[in-house]
Amino acid sequence: MRGAVKNTFKILTIEDDIAQTEALKEALTVAQIICVEIFEAEDGEQGTAFLNQEYPFVDAPQPDLIFLSNHLPDMSGEEIIKGLQRDRRLQIIPVALFSEETPRPSKNFSFPPNCHLFKRPKTCDEWIYVLRCIEDVWVSLLNMAGKPLI
Repeated sequence: MRGAVKNTFKILTIEDDIAQTEALKEALTVAQIICVEIFEAEDGEQGTAFLNQEYPFVDAPQPDLIFLSNHLPDMSGEEIIKGLQRDRRLQIIPVALFSEETPRPSKNFSFPPNCHLFKRPKTCDEWIYVLRCIEDVWVSLLNMAGKPLI
């Protein structure tokens, strides 16, 4: 998925299950969504370092979209989203939050408008379905953020 295509859409996956990221890559290929570059973080600490361009990600680009697992070994998706909301540069990035159970906002936290909750896809076909379902959301959020369209 990596390439030097101009106007490549950058997705950061913050996911500890490698099979999930591989299923996403397969779905992008099968769905013929080609101008996408996937960046991977295995846990919340790596994802946060990537987003803040901290070592070893000092040259990391700002992603156009974040695919975030709600249950990481070191922190929850909610914690990462709270961190994003504290940074003006990062708070505009659309986030797709994935959970095994149907995700719901907690009483102590309400998800920002750029965060969308999804049940975790388990197969390539389910990923394709999710990609197609949120394609319109991506486009409208990117238009609001002033980003180029896919």
